[in-house]
Amino acid sequence: MFKKYDLGKDDGNVLIISVVIVALLIATGMGYMQWSSDERWDSAYEEATVQAYFLAQMGVIEQGLQYLRTREPSDLPQGTVLLPSKVVPDVGQYHSTKVSRVVSLGSGSVFQRSDTYDVYSTGKTSFVDHQLGNRKYGQKKYVERTATMRARLRSFANYMYLTNYEVTQFNEIIWFWTPDTLYGRTHSNDFIGLKYSPTFYGPISTSQDRFRYNAVGEVHFEYPPQFNVPPVYFPTTATSIRANARPTISSHNGAFMTWIEFLGGDGIEVYQYRLGTPPRDSSIMHLPVPNWQAIFVDGQVEVEGVFQGTLTLGSAGDMWLIDNIRYEGADAQTGWFGDMTVTEGNMPHMLGLVSEKNIIIRNNYVNGRENGYRQFPGNHQRHSIIINAGMVALGESFTFEHQNDEWDAYQGPDPYDERGYIYLKGAVTQWRRGYVHRSNHVGTGYGKSYNYDFRFDRRPPPFYLEAMDENGHGLFDIISWGEQAPHK
Repeated sequence: MFKKYDLGKDDGNVLIISVVIVALLIATGMGYMQWSSDERWDSAYEEATVQAYFLAQMGVIEQGLQYLRTREPSDLPQGTVLLPSKVVPDVGQYHSTKVSRVVSLGSGSVFQRSDTYDVYSTGKTSFVDHQLGNRKYGQKKYVERTATMRARLRSFANYMYLTNYEVTQFNEIIWFWTPDTLYGRTHSNDFIGLKYSPTFYGPISTSQDRFRYNAVGEVHFEYPPQFNVPPVYFPTTATSIRANARPTISSHNGAFMTWIEFLGGDGIEVYQYRLGTPPRDSSIMHLPVPNWQAIFVDGQVEVEGVFQGTLTLGSAGDMWLIDNIRYEGADAQTGWFGDMTVTEGNMPHMLGLVSEKNIIIRNNYVNGRENGYRQFPGNHQRHSIIINAGMVALGESFTFEHQNDEWDAYQGPDPYDERGYIYLKGAVTQWRRGYVHRSNHVGTGYGKSYNYDFRFDRRPPPFYLEAMDENGHGLFDIISWGEQAPHK
């Protein structure tokens, strides 16, 4: 009896243990099923979020970027434009696609022109909710992601050196050679000629399939050169400057030369004198320090002085640089400010010089006439020229007067008519690349000391010319891609 009692007692324990084990197995199985369900839900959710984000990027590219790149600069929106949605079969859709112009608040609480645009697009997709315990089990769950892009309309000021042709009217190639060092973006629609060992610290591109080489040495490219790049269109008139000029100055059908002198904090003095007569201090108007302004001269103009403010000066005729054009606060010997990379210090002043013809350095004594650099090397009032500006010569070239060609009435000293250096802190755009130094008389003209004003890469001078393709559509640089906070 005693043994039977023990066996019965053991049978009861086994039963209890079996029940516990079964319960644990059921709980474990349920937990595994829940975990598996959660994993499946997470996997489906992650797949949907990726699809939604790529749908959003599709909207940014197909609608937003395409919209920007097929518009003339004058047709770009001042505010926000809503663009079409699109359904992608078996995937989802993008919607709420829009392009918004970024408003920039300039100094003095004056709203300045902004060439930056934000593009937004929201991608939407779905997956079936198979999560256990969810009241919406078996139903579709929607996921949205919003992609963003910031793009900036490129202007001529985004190039340190921009040309349409690299040869003269007589088909002479003007080479980049060993003394040439360029820090900003360089582009030509033509074949770029490289001789010996020039240095390019900024991007360099051409619309042709190769460079021209002559006795090439070790050319330094900080970035890989780009070939077959779409050409940059050169307009024949400075339309935006003409339209926004306050004032426009008449040359009386070309009979008068306009002479503009920058007076620093005292503003701008405007003179005129009849062509063919000696210059006279015959003032026709005085202007205050410009604040995001344009002036247009309907004829030729001479320019000099110490500049304050923000201005673009345009001219229908040749623009003559008759002395230094230097920002207030820039170095008095070289015109430099900031450093040689991307820091420009606290320089607040900005100037554009745009001619529908040529921009020409006048051959006078302050600019080094008659071998001024070799005759008076320590006297900067007798040689060289400072240019703090972004320059555009739409009609022909940035060049210098009296190059001692055989046919030229002016013949300077021989040997040497070296006039110093061009100390440029700014940028140069020209329809046809012009000479700034020749081998005539053993040496005639200027050496180059060029440094890009990196402020131009963020904002051009007022009403500066936009870079466009051959169809007149704006060229854009992508500044950033991103994503707004996810929609749960």
